[in-house]
Amino acid sequence: MEKILLTRAGYEKLVQELDLLRRVERPQIVQELLEAAQEGMTEKNQDFLSALAQRQHLDRRIKQLQQTLANAEVLVGSNLPPNKVRFNSLVRVRSLNSGREKEFRLVSSLEANVGLGKLSTSSPLGRALLEREVGDRVEVPTPSGLKVYEILEITMDNV
Repeated sequence: MEKILLTRAGYEKLVQELDLLRRVERPQIVQELLEAAQEGMTEKNQDFLSALAQRQHLDRRIKQLQQTLANAEVLVGSNLPPNKVRFNSLVRVRSLNSGREKEFRLVSSLEANVGLGKLSTSSPLGRALLEREVGDRVEVPTPSGLKVYEILEITMDNV
């Protein structure tokens, strides 16, 4: 399996989720299964069947998180100069179509959430921004037409 790039914050969030699922949620579901099984006739017991489905869902999520973390690579630095957009850069752009400014942190698709300002490096805009500099203009074809952005500022965390 290929490496999964994550920010330090994204990695820590996944570790915390895995810990919560293993130490809190799964034991609760197992307890619910045991209590529902004591009622007998498990194949017709809705509480038992519901708890079983929840446990299976949790087990799949735990396995997915374990695999992701096993293949994760927390990217701290880059061989690109700090004035170029790269993974984990905070980039402020202005849409030349609307004049509005937006700010994005470039992250992996696993961490992406545009509503929170986290843009995937594999998205059309994310790909267009990579390795560009302040003042550069990028064009991004979208279903509603060509969008043009100007890079106003690039910031990197020192982590």
